[in-house]
Amino acid sequence: MKPNHDIFIGLMAIAIGCLLTGGAIFQSPLLMQLTKSRLLIESVGATAARWIIAALGLTTIALGALIATGWRIHW
Repeated sequence: MKPNHDIFIGLMAIAIGCLLTGGAIFQSPLLMQLTKSRLLIESVGATAARWIIAALGLTTIALGALIATGWRIHW
């Protein structure tokens, strides 16, 4: 049985990843006006910044799925 905190943290990571990916796809003004997003836009351009933010969102979704399923690194 998986601990409840793994499922909770995994679902939170998936939700945040969906918000990042959706905000990048739909050019959310709220996301694009954040300080780090503006810095990224100024340094690489708007389109590249959207791709980077979407990639970070997809990575966060994948990590959240791994956490929610109870996957562990065995050192």
